[in-house]
Amino acid sequence: MRRLNFDPRTVAFVEHDLARLSARLRLRRVDFGGRGPDSRRLHLGCGGRRVPGWLNCDVSGSELDVDLAAGRLPFPDRSAEVVVMQHVVEHLELHGQLIPLLRELRRVCTPDAALWLSCPDLAKACAGYVADRGRALRDDRCSRYPDYSLGGAPVQQFVNDLFQARGRHRNLFDLELLTWALDQAGFDLVEQVKEAELLAAHPEFPPRYDDEQSLYVMARRSR
Repeated sequence: MRRLNFDPRTVAFVEHDLARLSARLRLRRVDFGGRGPDSRRLHLGCGGRRVPGWLNCDVSGSELDVDLAAGRLPFPDRSAEVVVMQHVVEHLELHGQLIPLLRELRRVCTPDAALWLSCPDLAKACAGYVADRGRALRDDRCSRYPDYSLGGAPVQQFVNDLFQARGRHRNLFDLELLTWALDQAGFDLVEQVKEAELLAAHPEFPPRYDDEQSLYVMARRSR
């Protein structure tokens, strides 16, 4: 497809949908034998980051490939003690994909489980544009990823990149919007945290150093 000169976003969407279909077909053959998953600690949307001691899941190339947008997880009720999803929720459509996934996570989590989420922060993106057209946000990204480039575009393009991620992002969230989505799914105890708090609780995770442009929350349920 890439040789046919399609829009790169179109190619990425088709490849992602094919990976989702493949994950669904393979998952039919997964059998936990009535038990919980290999780990009661779920790292969802892991990408290339494999965290030891966790079940690292993504749509392809993971320890257990799962289509997180499908509205159904392959884990038994109350089988997970903690879930971490870093920079995943912004890739999901709010009503049709994210809220169904969060409801599934509530089903899968034990009553005292912690759900740790992070994503680009809508409030920080807007404030950064007003403050300096996104220059500080761009500089923060470059400090962590020296090869990052806007291809010569003015600095405002970074704000577009943060919102769109070359077509991969569906929504950005501030604390109010993400809290609302979690509440819709039954996670009614939501606290904004820093990355350091996630790392203190689970030091095996590699740091991202992205507090300057990310929102971190920890959610539980009271019922």
